[in-house]
Amino acid sequence: MDNAYSVFFVVGANMKGHDSGTFLSYCKGVILPAGSIYVLVLLCNFALAKAYKKTKGRKFHSVFADADKCFVFGLSYLILASVITVVMLRAWKYPAILYEVHKTPVHSDFYDAHYVDPASTRITFPEKKRNLVVIFMESVESSFASIEEGGLFRENLIPGITSLAKANVNFSQNEKLGGGENLDGTSWTAAGIISKFSGLPYFAPFAKTEDGKLSCLQGAVALTDILSENGYRCRFAFGSAKEFENRDIFLEDHGVEIHDIHWYKAQGLIPMNYQVFWGFEDQKLYPLARRELEELGQGTSPFFFGMLTVDTHFPNGYKCPLCPDTDKRQVMNVIRCADKQVSELIGWMKGKPWWDNTTVVIMGDHNFLVAPHNNFIVDESPVRGANAERRWLDLIVNSVLTPPRSVQKNRRFAPYDMFPTMLESIGCTIEGRALGFGRSLYSGDKTLVEEYGAEKVNAELMKRTQQYEALKARRRF
Repeated sequence: MDNAYSVFFVVGANMKGHDSGTFLSYCKGVILPAGSIYVLVLLCNFALAKAYKKTKGRKFHSVFADADKCFVFGLSYLILASVITVVMLRAWKYPAILYEVHKTPVHSDFYDAHYVDPASTRITFPEKKRNLVVIFMESVESSFASIEEGGLFRENLIPGITSLAKANVNFSQNEKLGGGENLDGTSWTAAGIISKFSGLPYFAPFAKTEDGKLSCLQGAVALTDILSENGYRCRFAFGSAKEFENRDIFLEDHGVEIHDIHWYKAQGLIPMNYQVFWGFEDQKLYPLARRELEELGQGTSPFFFGMLTVDTHFPNGYKCPLCPDTDKRQVMNVIRCADKQVSELIGWMKGKPWWDNTTVVIMGDHNFLVAPHNNFIVDESPVRGANAERRWLDLIVNSVLTPPRSVQKNRRFAPYDMFPTMLESIGCTIEGRALGFGRSLYSGDKTLVEEYGAEKVNAELMKRTQQYEALKARRRF
């Protein structure tokens, strides 16, 4: 049901700064065919009427010759097209979601038993605090690797990432390169960021403050709250508008300074009239990220730097001049380009004086979004049932801890588990080794998905609960 959740919540959030290509693909795939069929029927009727009159010498009496019948036909066609659209989008699920979101909150025993409140948990930092860099790669999956390396393709689309994973830490569902699984309330960008940073799902997380502004889970303690409280400079870079899906509200409510396309334009780093795809492409974002890291690395405080790439976004990605022409599908060439750019960034970072005291976490924000007629993974993969095997990428470079292979491999985990895992990757000691609904993957303890299964976790967390509603109210340590 998670695709329905993503559509429901994204449409209800701030859509400012979205890529028009997504809407255009819907127009091209749904509205244009429906309109074309209707026009074709009218033209065929017109041609038939003309031919009939020429042959028989009298008018052809069709449904379109009668205004009332023509109206009924048009209305019937509109209803049929609407029904087909509803079926394609599975829109019958939205009333159920609307009901769940707005019904009276219930007390959740699952929250009582399994939510670990970071505000009440002892978290100890090492004497020398370590920098943390988090790179969210838009829609990037471990599935993009070759079958031999643990993915779903004949040829490895992400060789650089694969090499980094072999030399560093990669938690996986198999014995090779792998990753985590989407759960309900985690599988689009804002939900991916919120769930991985706070250990909580995206379930109508916004509330109105006394001055009428929106806030996001102000009562929850997130990763960046913990870092800010411990003296970190926290910054996040977007190549798009920060407002999309209200991502800015969550990050700014939790101690993060955001630099987005508007900020970079105001600084003269991007031309004022520049706009491609979602804002500006990764070919420009990566150099700006290096600039940000240079500045943060020169400071005396430890730093957190996050970034979100964009070129690999649904439906076909953005092809920049750096992209190869190896594959027939544009998106596969874009994935190869993304792999090369992130690998080069890591190589650049390794030459910096602050590298030895820095951990880098690379993650897909969620799985690649697909549509019935635009699922390149299923179309190009020789693996039967490929959809069920897909996982978003996780990779931790220069981690303080190196868990044994038995802890890294053959795991099942959710975005929530990255919250405590990221803190332990920089040397933090967490009482109980759990935060939010996440369990540190370094611990080897069972995650909630391993203990209960994804279906049970989804069912419990996609409810309107008193505990989740309480986390929307302001509270700090």
